[in-house]
Amino acid sequence: MASITKLKTSQSVQFFDHSAAFNLVQAFHRHLDLGDLLQAFFAQAHTLLECVGMRYRNPADGIDLQLGEGGPHTTSYNLTYQDSNLGELVFLFRRKVTEDTLATAEDLTSLVMSPINNALLYRRALPQADATDNAADPSATSTPNPNPAPKRAEAVKTGNDDTLVLISLDGFATIRDRDGAEWAQALIHAMQDQIREGLREADGVFQIDDEMLAVLLPRTSGSAAVEVAKKVRVLIAGLHLRDGAVTTQLTACMGIAGTQAAGNAEQVLQQARVALQAAQRDGGNSIELYREN
Repeated sequence: MASITKLKTSQSVQFFDHSAAFNLVQAFHRHLDLGDLLQAFFAQAHTLLECVGMRYRNPADGIDLQLGEGGPHTTSYNLTYQDSNLGELVFLFRRKVTEDTLATAEDLTSLVMSPINNALLYRRALPQADATDNAADPSATSTPNPNPAPKRAEAVKTGNDDTLVLISLDGFATIRDRDGAEWAQALIHAMQDQIREGLREADGVFQIDDEMLAVLLPRTSGSAAVEVAKKVRVLIAGLHLRDGAVTTQLTACMGIAGTQAAGNAEQVLQQARVALQAAQRDGGNSIELYREN
């Protein structure tokens, strides 16, 4: 028999302590490719839940991926992130599962919703997305989408005069060590919301690992992207940490890379990382544009 459960938010997990939950989210956020992400997630689910298979279905994006084996017992979760429908995740079991296992499955799934949202944004930005996903598993299938959604994240398509901005909160490691992983992650989410609400130029703002945000800027040259990054800097400066009578303004470093000269999306991301590292060497609140040597 199948069951459908409405998921809790990742902040309300019960079967993982904050450290374990943070480590899982960090591991999931390392994967922008949807196939790689689902493989990593299934590895955790197989170990923690003893499920023998998993299926991810997202008709809006024409995705139907199967990992592992089939099983007579299933539990299904409808995924949503910030009011966006992310599709359905189904776990398959050989034996009937306990309530504790179902609760753990719910908690584990809630931790992967933000990474899945990021991977979908990234997937929509790539040509031949179906072929990329199907390469993750020989048995994976992809159903045609009769009403395909418009591709939003055009900024990581190569050959266009678009840019990618990577943003890293200054002092993130110190904040995490001092105040805990959950609070550090809350700051990243606050930055993400601040940028999304205040930056009209962006075609997507998403988290790509435990401390980094990515902003996609369509049809934006490198010099124009630097000006947008300065706007982002002002938006981040609107956030403050208060510790008793002491108030600290948040700052972040940013690295920018254009897509026109890059060979593929991964190269754009790598170039933006190089620029970000250069900005961090210059000191807090710095912005650096990637340039070929």
